[in-house]
Amino acid sequence: MRLDLTQLMNKRIPSLPFSFSLTPDAVEEAPQLPDDITLSAPIHVSGSVIDNDGYMALRAEIRADYATVCDRCLTQLTGTLSFPLERIVTSGGAGVENIDEDDIIWVKDGGINFDREVLEAVILELPIYHLCSDDCPGLCDTCGRKIGDGCTCGEKKEIDPRMEIFQKLLDKMDK
Repeated sequence: MRLDLTQLMNKRIPSLPFSFSLTPDAVEEAPQLPDDITLSAPIHVSGSVIDNDGYMALRAEIRADYATVCDRCLTQLTGTLSFPLERIVTSGGAGVENIDEDDIIWVKDGGINFDREVLEAVILELPIYHLCSDDCPGLCDTCGRKIGDGCTCGEKKEIDPRMEIFQKLLDKMDK
């Protein structure tokens, strides 16, 4: 979404509030979400651009709902990200040479478009691992079912064929 900052730059208003929804397919040259993650709703962005006598600051709250699968047992999961985004808005000039390029949004033709920055921030905020619970046991190597959810493979003690002779000895000792 393009924000027109001409009134803010001409000191007619002290701040410019905004609120919009964003879908990744609407962003030109958008960074790609990981293959196992889909957004279940548009990304919601709200905040304001504030004139701070010499530079403008963008402060936004981002909220994104996503769907994925548990990395251990492949159960469907949903999650919500909610985090702040802060950037300096400038058209150039003095004072920006010591600021990281990733923290700057450049004014072009009296406005800004920061959709790409929002999508990049969402991708960076996504968790690396997705688990349905901290103690998720995962899938059984033998039957492929979730351990403890109908899998009985752990109840049967499989013995390495090379060690069967020792099991026979143990059985004789138990008698």
